[in-house]
Amino acid sequence: MHHPIFVQAVRLPPTYGVGDIVRRLGQEQHGTRARSLNWQLAYIRDLIAQARFPQPLPLPVRDRATGKRSLSGDVHRGSRWPRHLVDQWFEDLLPPGAAAADVAEQRAGEAIMDERARALGLHMIDGGAA
Repeated sequence: MHHPIFVQAVRLPPTYGVGDIVRRLGQEQHGTRARSLNWQLAYIRDLIAQARFPQPLPLPVRDRATGKRSLSGDVHRGSRWPRHLVDQWFEDLLPPGAAAADVAEQRAGEAIMDERARALGLHMIDGGAA
């Protein structure tokens, strides 16, 4: 069976959902029990109100009584946040320069892997940088 050495570049979705954010914060469980969706939504609402966490993208919601659709900026089960704003919020929690050091270290590691791949005569698939 043929397996390519370099798999297709991973394309990250442009947004995060409720579960993504709660997992990234390490709050998906309390002990061995999973946190309820209501707890997760309340936690994110508190982050927005008290810790300058980004607002979610407007979400189309339907009023069950009237059937009228509108855009809601509140946190719902299906809310999504722009990836770059959430990533920036996490980076702002780090001490000054720590995020830049992480990026520099990652780029140095990528350069080493690219050089080793070139030395072996390997090339990236799908327009990579090697």
